Amino acid sequence: MILVTSANGRTGRGVVGTLAARGHRVRAFDIDPAVEELADAKIEAFVGDMLEPSRCTEAMTGVQAVVHIGPPMHLREAEMGHAVVLAARQAQVEHFVQFSVTHPQLEPLLNHQAKLAVERQVLLSRLPFTILQPMHYMQNVGVARAITTGRLVQPYDVDTPLAHVDLEDVAEVAALVILDPSHHFATYELCGSDMISGRQIASTISQIAGSPVTVEFRAPRSPTGSELRPLSSLTAEDDYRHDAKVRLFEHYGRYGITGNPNVLRWLLRRPPTTFADYVRRCVDSP
Repeated sequence: MILVTSANGRTGRGVVGTLAARGHRVRAFDIDPAVEELADAKIEAFVGDMLEPSRCTEAMTGVQAVVHIGPPMHLREAEMGHAVVLAARQAQVEHFVQFSVTHPQLEPLLNHQAKLAVERQVLLSRLPFTILQPMHYMQNVGVARAITTGRLVQPYDVDTPLAHVDLEDVAEVAALVILDPSHHFATYELCGSDMISGRQIASTISQIAGSPVTVEFRAPRSPTGSELRPLSSLTAEDDYRHDAKVRLFEHYGRYGITGNPNVLRWLLRRPPTTFADYVRRCVDSP
C-alpha cells in the first residue's frame, strides 16, 4: 500500500492516478470528503486532517511507502509535513517521497520556506527518502480558457521567461522511484526543457490552436476580492495565501525561475514533455 497525502489536489490526483494505473494499491489521504470520488479497486479513500496526529497514525497502517504532497500556499503546510514525517517514522515505512519545490532555498517565498522546513525533517527522519523538486507546472497555464477567450492572463511580467515541467512527467517519476531502493537518499530537481515567457506561451498556443491568443498582465486580487468583503472578516489563512502569492509572482516577474532538464531526462529515459507537446495534448483532449 502506498499512501498519498493531499490526494484530492491537482498534483495528488495526478500521482494517485499514475500509481494506480501501474498496478499499485493506493490510499488517498485528504481532508476534503471529495477524495472519496477517487475510490476504486486500486484506490482506498481516507478522509482526515494531517494536523491530527491520530489520523496520520491511522493513515500509515499497512503502508509500505508514502508520497507526501503538502497543500500549496497553506499557513500550516510545514506543520502538516512534520506530522506526516513523524507518523511515517513511527510506522517505519520503507520509503518516504516528499514533493518539495525547485530552489526551496529561496526563503523570501513563503511556499518555499514551508517546503524547505519539511525537507529538513525528512533529512533528519532516518527514513529512506527521495525528495522531488518539481518546477512550475505547465498545468498552471489554462490552455483551454486561453483558446476560448483569445486571452492569456498571468499575474507576473509577460516578458520574463520561466522554466516549466509537465505534471504528468512528474507523476511518472514518482511512480518510478516509489518502490525502487536505488533512489533512496536522493534529491531530484524536475524541470522541463522550455524557458519561455508569457508572450511566447501565448504565441505557441495561437500557432497550435490556429486561433489568436494575446497575453496580458493582471496583478493578483486582494483577499477582499470584489471589496464587498470587509478586512475584519479575513482569516490568517487568507492573509498568508495572499502574501505567499504576491511574493511568488513578484519573484517570477523580476527573476523568472530556472532549472535544468538533465535529471528529468535521465529518470524518464526520454526527453521531457515540451510546452508545445502539452498544448497539443490540451487541444486534442479539451
